[in-house]
Amino acid sequence: MNKMVEFTKEKPVLVRNFHYDLNEENHVKSEVNIALRKAAQQDDEGNLLEAEGGSYFEIAVPFEVSPNPGEFTVSGLITQVVFLKDYYGDGQDLEKSDYKLLSRPLVEYIETLTYQLTSVALDEPVNLNFEPNF
Repeated sequence: MNKMVEFTKEKPVLVRNFHYDLNEENHVKSEVNIALRKAAQQDDEGNLLEAEGGSYFEIAVPFEVSPNPGEFTVSGLITQVVFLKDYYGDGQDLEKSDYKLLSRPLVEYIETLTYQLTSVALDEPVNLNFEPNF
């Protein structure tokens, strides 16, 4: 059994885009993915930081969700840069549980934004509770 990856958040969660649409016809969709890529970090002067004791990664969660009964769709992209302690791979060999741990804060943003937006737009908040696809 592998131990869980240890990480620190290097940057806050960034909502790159978030879009809401009422659907002309109801349809249900739940596409929440996760992408992981090595990232370079810079100091305040713009100099590249050398990763010591691990690697920097950008986690990206692109999503398109139309929860049952499918009256609306939310879509977008949310990202965050993290530092994986004592990890030097490319991300392909991480366990599913590691992906879940790394992506959960971003998925919670999708759930929170959707809840808040639907409470205003539909006068009734919608709770999403989903897992990203790995």
